[in-house]
Amino acid sequence: MKKILIADSLKHLVSGENILSRANTLILTASSSQEILSIHKSEKADLIVIDLDMPGMSGDELCSLLRKEPDHVKVLIATEPKETDIKRAEQCGADTYITKPINSALLFSKIASLLDVQTRKAYRMPVKATVAGEMGNIKLTASAINVSSTGILIESEQPLNVSDVINCSFLLPGTLAISVKGEVVRILKKPAGNIHQYGIRFTSISASAQRIIEDFVKSRTESAE
Repeated sequence: MKKILIADSLKHLVSGENILSRANTLILTASSSQEILSIHKSEKADLIVIDLDMPGMSGDELCSLLRKEPDHVKVLIATEPKETDIKRAEQCGADTYITKPINSALLFSKIASLLDVQTRKAYRMPVKATVAGEMGNIKLTASAINVSSTGILIESEQPLNVSDVINCSFLLPGTLAISVKGEVVRILKKPAGNIHQYGIRFTSISASAQRIIEDFVKSRTESAE
């Protein structure tokens, strides 16, 4: 099992369903650099994700201390896109850095690379798109929240149940229209109103549609670098 130790200020970025929830990983959090050092001493994290500016000891000072340890723990630093801050992240010995505002696709790509986690078919790219669906004689309109080559998360007022099978059509930005068949595998209720979020696992998707989605995810990741 891979252990990721992440600063509290960044933990919201890895919450929910993503490649880390599918991979064999354990997420640990800490509120300060001193707490990170303490937890790492006992847990021996494989990756530490920190902010350049943290309470007490700064992220680059923390990284410099970690580099004095015999084991080489992987370190990813989040920083403002200022040349001086980027230089601090580079000079302290971090394995890589990411600039704010943080693009989640790029973050997970960097984490996957550092931990050798496979992401091609697991990662879901945030997206805004209209989804037209059919379930038997029932038609529904939904909004896409995120998508991968294996499934899509939609938001709709139409009541659905786990195991419902839906034919979906949607258009990703800059791509051709995609038609797939999927099965509802999870349901999340929104805090207010009748809107629900439904996790749809594709049960039938053409090779061309799969390539369109994979190319879309790849292009969005690369554009953030």
